[in-house]
Amino acid sequence: MNLDIDIVIPCAGRVADLLRLLTSLRTHCASALATQVCSITVTDDRPSGALRETLAREFPIVRYTHGPAMGPAANRNHGARQGHAPWVLFLDDDCYLGSDLLGAYARQHFKTPECDVLEGAIHPVGDRPNGNHHAPLNLTGGHLWSCNIMLRRSVFDSLRGFDETFPFACLEDSDLAARLHEAGAQINFVAAAFVFHPWRSISEREVTRQIISHAIYGEKHANFVRTWSFLHLLRALRGRARLYAVGRFASIPLIKYRTVAYDSVAPILVFAVLRLGPLRRALCARYGNPLPAST
Repeated sequence: MNLDIDIVIPCAGRVADLLRLLTSLRTHCASALATQVCSITVTDDRPSGALRETLAREFPIVRYTHGPAMGPAANRNHGARQGHAPWVLFLDDDCYLGSDLLGAYARQHFKTPECDVLEGAIHPVGDRPNGNHHAPLNLTGGHLWSCNIMLRRSVFDSLRGFDETFPFACLEDSDLAARLHEAGAQINFVAAAFVFHPWRSISEREVTRQIISHAIYGEKHANFVRTWSFLHLLRALRGRARLYAVGRFASIPLIKYRTVAYDSVAPILVFAVLRLGPLRRALCARYGNPLPAST
C-alpha cells in the first residue's frame, strides 16, 4: 500500500523561515522524500526571483510558483492544483520539523487506511514570552490547523478546498474543518506527526483581521453566530485577562500596550460583528475576496 503525497507550502516573504522548513524536511524525511513525495510546491504570494534561484540551487526538487495574492486560503488551493497525488500535505513556511513527520503520517495511514484526514500536532518553540505572543498550538487534536494537516485529495477537492473568500490567515482552516465534519470525513489526530511553531507577538493589524475573519465565518455559519451569547463573551474576556495575567504582563514592551488594550476588547468587537447582521455583511462585502468564477 503506497502513500503518495504532494506537499504544499504557501509563503509570502518569510524566506529564512521557508528555507529552515525545507532544510528540516530534507534532514528528517530523506527516505520519504525519495519514495513517497510526488511533489513539493512552494506557492509565493510575494514573487521573488531571488527566492526562485535559491530554491533551484539548494532544493532542486521543489517546484516554485507565483501565488494568486488573495490570501493563504487561495494560495493553498493554488498550490494543491499543481499536483495530482492522492494525498495533499499542507505545511506553513514558519513551521519546521524535529523528527520524521512523513514517516509518522505513513504509519498512521497504514493503520487506518480508510481515514480521510490526518491532523498533525503543533508544538511551541520554548515557553510563551508573554501574553502578547500567540501560536496555533495543537497538542491533543481537534483543531485541524492548516499549518500541519494532510488530506485525501478526493475529499479536499469535493469540498472545493479552502474557501477563498477568506482574505487573511484566520478561520479559513476552521471553516474547512467545519465542512469536513459536515461531510462526514474520517479524521485522525497523529501526535507523532508534529511540527514546531514559534511564538509571534500579535499586532493591531492582526487583531483587526481576526475581527473581519469572524464576520466572514459568521456569515457562513449561522450556528456559530448563535453560540456567541453574553456568557460566551464574558468567558472570552476572562480568558483574555487570564492570558495576559499568566503571561507575565510586565514583560510586554510599553510600545505594545496599545495592542494589548485592543486585543483585550477584541471579544466585544467580535460579539458586535457576529450579532449585528448589517455590520457583519458590510465587513464581508468590504474585505472578503470575491467568489471564484467557477462557483
